[in-house]
Amino acid sequence: MAIMIYHQRTLVSTAGYDQVSGKWKYAATVSWSESGGVTRFHFVTTSPKLFDRFEDAEKAGIEAAKSWVEQKR
Repeated sequence: MAIMIYHQRTLVSTAGYDQVSGKWKYAATVSWSESGGVTRFHFVTTSPKLFDRFEDAEKAGIEAAKSWVEQKR
């Protein structure tokens, strides 16, 4: 699992093993707090790309989450 704080958002990326292909894919979330103590979440859609190493899948998930944050700024 990879966790990062980026522009006041918490990014979390996890790698999941695909048993059919024998490779790794990511799942990533972005969370942030709004006024009134409300926490919001966005689930980043996974890429169709698969990775040989789980570290590469986690990194790609973080990059996808960062890209989503940048688009919303």
